[in-house]
Amino acid sequence: MPNPYWIKVYFDKDTKPASFSPDRQVEEEGSAFRNALKKARDCKAYAVCLCTRGKELPLAIRLRNDNNSLAKYPNTGKEHVMDCRFYSRLIPEGGQKTYTDKALSESNSGIVKITLDYPLQTRTTEIEQDKVIDDEIPRRPYRNVKKRNTMSLLGLLHTLWETAGYNIWVPGMDGKRNSTQLGYNLFRQAEKIQSNGILLSEVLMTPARRGTKDEARNKSVLQSAIEKKRRLVVVSELAQFSDERKHGTGRLPVQNFAGMPFLNIDDTGWKSALQRFSIEARAWAAGFKIFAIAVTDVPGPASATVRQVGLMMVSDRFIPLDSAYESVVEKLLYENKRTFIKPLVYDSAESEYLPDFCLTDVTAGDSQPFPIEVWGMKTSEYLAHKEVKTEWYNKEFGRFGWWSWDAAHDPQGVTIKPFPPAERDVMNEIMK
Repeated sequence: MPNPYWIKVYFDKDTKPASFSPDRQVEEEGSAFRNALKKARDCKAYAVCLCTRGKELPLAIRLRNDNNSLAKYPNTGKEHVMDCRFYSRLIPEGGQKTYTDKALSESNSGIVKITLDYPLQTRTTEIEQDKVIDDEIPRRPYRNVKKRNTMSLLGLLHTLWETAGYNIWVPGMDGKRNSTQLGYNLFRQAEKIQSNGILLSEVLMTPARRGTKDEARNKSVLQSAIEKKRRLVVVSELAQFSDERKHGTGRLPVQNFAGMPFLNIDDTGWKSALQRFSIEARAWAAGFKIFAIAVTDVPGPASATVRQVGLMMVSDRFIPLDSAYESVVEKLLYENKRTFIKPLVYDSAESEYLPDFCLTDVTAGDSQPFPIEVWGMKTSEYLAHKEVKTEWYNKEFGRFGWWSWDAAHDPQGVTIKPFPPAERDVMNEIMK
């Protein structure tokens, strides 16, 4: 399928790149375009899309059934213009593949449509309850599961995070991220996410300080939710850990809550949420940043009752983390000034083949980011999965085409090996 925009194909450093107009992007055997893709792949080079003026967006050259073809580079779909063949706000290479089109899809106008486990619009006959309902947010099971027709609250948080690009790190971002800026960027993404006919931006409250535009936006969202009888979705960082906050104060313990109503939460429900998100709870006590996403009942002018809570651990750079071991690797990547992506799992099973991180300044097989895996458990079931996944990595990327650390047997990181040297920094070029 030709792209309506020009494609440029690079080769080795001594060969001039070849450019192909839409009418010359013929993928038939023996065509100049097909031959160029084969030569580029043999040279371990790459192709770029020229749909965005002044920027070359990388494309992956994939080998399928002995044919070389183009695909968008992971996590770059939203950078292309809307009528480009490679445009997409969705990222099906990662955890989003766990959903059916009923749960997650994209309209022709670029609106991402989701179906949540818990609806945002109440029915007039519905009776509101005070008790938090937290058993509807499943933790990721360690087994293969069927595709889901609905998305959990945690899946929604991952959708916001990934579409806003906060699972991507390039060295130039150092010192440029903070909680309220993140909240603003999540809100901008929410303007293009719809759940059952409601734009998420109409009900989303994000971190805000007093006297700011963020506070005014939260107040406006609150007033609209009251008038239209809609539930609120709140995303904010937990306040600093304390025993009192751990055991419950009757309030969701978030910081930067300017413009938000008082977020009532039943102490029993809060403790249950901490038990379910036990990794995040321990990380909170250890001083990590933990973000909460909550859905409330229809709010009143001053308060709202929390019905569900999901928690997510992040690094100092707001990169999501699934364990403390991952934080060690993420910090090493940062200190080594590497460019990387953190694939998000959404509601997929832990046994599905998603790397823990991907280097984008090193190319693996089929022009893919370079996988990084952190082995963090010793259970027999996990070790069996580790063996199968290792075979898959070796088959897909070769024995030396991926990196791993067996943290379960080396928790101090004594045997951590160096990362492969950087080559071409794809994401850094895009983020300029």
